[in-house]
Amino acid sequence: MEPAAILEQLTASQELPRDALRAASDRRADMAPMFVERIESFLAADSTALESQALFLIFHLLGEWRETSAYRILARFLRCPREQIEEALGDSTTETSHRVMASVFDGDPHPIYDIILDANADEYVRARMCDALALLVLQGRLDRSEAASFLRDCWMSLQPREGCYVWVGWESAMALLGLTELKSLVKEAFDRGIIHPDWISYGEFEADLEHAIQNPTEPWRAWDGEFTLFGDTIEELSTWYRFSEEYKEERERVRNASPAPLFPLFANEPITNPLRGVGRNDPCPCGSGKKYKKCCLQ
Repeated sequence: MEPAAILEQLTASQELPRDALRAASDRRADMAPMFVERIESFLAADSTALESQALFLIFHLLGEWRETSAYRILARFLRCPREQIEEALGDSTTETSHRVMASVFDGDPHPIYDIILDANADEYVRARMCDALALLVLQGRLDRSEAASFLRDCWMSLQPREGCYVWVGWESAMALLGLTELKSLVKEAFDRGIIHPDWISYGEFEADLEHAIQNPTEPWRAWDGEFTLFGDTIEELSTWYRFSEEYKEERERVRNASPAPLFPLFANEPITNPLRGVGRNDPCPCGSGKKYKKCCLQ
């Protein structure tokens, strides 16, 4: 399959384009520089350079390939405004972005630092980049003291000071790395309300920290691959709801359904938004049993 045909299938397919993904891997030497060039064009405000579907798949392929040449351009991509990142990556912002960036890491942590410190970047991506730093340290690819120094400095430089999920990533990295010497900073963050108690409690942080101290090589609480480098794109993404038959059928059902009137006639009750207040990680109101972010938020 020629590169142009591969890119066309990555862009246009409504399902997981397995043949195109395999063909891309077979022609990695040709495709990797093309992918990097296309992302550069996208960042240059050429919105026609890549569709969101292609961006999503390319992002993961580059992670699978351990393509260090893509590290810096992907770091710039992850600093795009939240709306662009959500459209392009969807659940990847929280599920795989840290694993992909750790996979393409070229030895210099500063591009990851820049994402974390960018107050205009997506807060969930920023949080996950803190986890990427922890993953790199645990794999022996980043010096622990280097990461600890950066996380300590974040206490003064990380913005905004409240209402931003990046602080959860900050405390998570502290816990994963067993940084007891910085525990007082985390305590102060909780005391000041910088880390919202609805996100995590200080007691949970202490438990995570203690667990990491007792299990320094595997400090995570549950083993689900969350702290591994990104693997085979087809194998990993084939389990995602967005590529399932169920999702395909649901999209078709919605597409064929008659549109409901914008303002129901003779309504006696005020019109309300049934999804208002539903968090990304809350159960989806549709009753599927999935998290909102993995279902109707797509």
